[in-house]
Amino acid sequence: MACMSPAVSDPAGAGTGPGRRVRAASAAGASGAARATVLLRPARSTWAWVLAAAVTAALLLLVYCVFVTTQTGQLAEFMALEAATHRLEGLRGSTLAVLNRLPEIVGVAGVGVFLVLTVYRRRWFASLVAAMAFGAANLTTQLLKNWVLVRPDLDNGVPYYTGNSLPSGHTTFAAAAVVAVFLMVAPRWRPLTAAVGAVFATAVGAGTYIETWHRPADMVAAYLVAAFWGLVAGYVILRNGPDWNIRGTRSARHPHPGGHPLWDAALWAAGAAMLLGAWWGFESAGGTAALTAEPDWNSGWHFLYGVLFATGPGLLVFAALSGFFRWQSGRRRLAAPRD
Repeated sequence: MACMSPAVSDPAGAGTGPGRRVRAASAAGASGAARATVLLRPARSTWAWVLAAAVTAALLLLVYCVFVTTQTGQLAEFMALEAATHRLEGLRGSTLAVLNRLPEIVGVAGVGVFLVLTVYRRRWFASLVAAMAFGAANLTTQLLKNWVLVRPDLDNGVPYYTGNSLPSGHTTFAAAAVVAVFLMVAPRWRPLTAAVGAVFATAVGAGTYIETWHRPADMVAAYLVAAFWGLVAGYVILRNGPDWNIRGTRSARHPHPGGHPLWDAALWAAGAAMLLGAWWGFESAGGTAALTAEPDWNSGWHFLYGVLFATGPGLLVFAALSGFFRWQSGRRRLAAPRD
């Protein structure tokens, strides 16, 4: 992270192009000493963006290795899916209709909000980059699922008829639409956008699992794919839009309602609680000792594990995105008084 240098008086004003600190003289304080406002450029720590993207990709690979290529992972996913299949038989009417349409509803709503923001704010370059990230996320999911990530046919009795389903295409579509909107809003609105968007994206993840379209880990992978491209696009947008990717001095003591740190805290707390709940449900069902490819019972605990594991990581992913973008947004700070 670039270190701040002392503010320098610039009566003529300073430039506002990307990659540059902007210094503007402010009114003299009560003591008569001039104070300068320093603006740190957005996306100033390239190394942090590269590291964040690399960690996201590594987590995606870890999810694949644990839940697709190992005996234990495949069995855990299979029993969770079997539990959902058993409960799906009891769902009828409007509930099934909502679950069937939920991915499309959330995805179309996200695209609609994105288009409104594009026209209203006229951030044409940012809109193009965000749209490209949305398309890249969905394309990446299809490439990974159908060509890159292979599901081995292990000798564990788990049926292979469905083949590889990681990442989830429905969940990627919804999560990537939310990320596109997240990229387009100003920093003061990003925490709220992340919180509300995470609820909708993870609702799609939960619904996709309950409908037995995907295994729980498929949704986790989808959130990570959307986050990866959100980071790539976010770096480009913040570097090329320094004039609107800025948080002012007011946000430190009196945060904007849409940018309050409590939104991030709520996502972290809810996501962590869901992950702990997923672990508790799995252990309550007997843990690894109870895993079998021929269950003679349908455990509600495995169903609980599946629902929580399909949603909790999504909340954590959006919490991490919000916090990271908060840190890397431009900042105005008052420099020390000058003699």
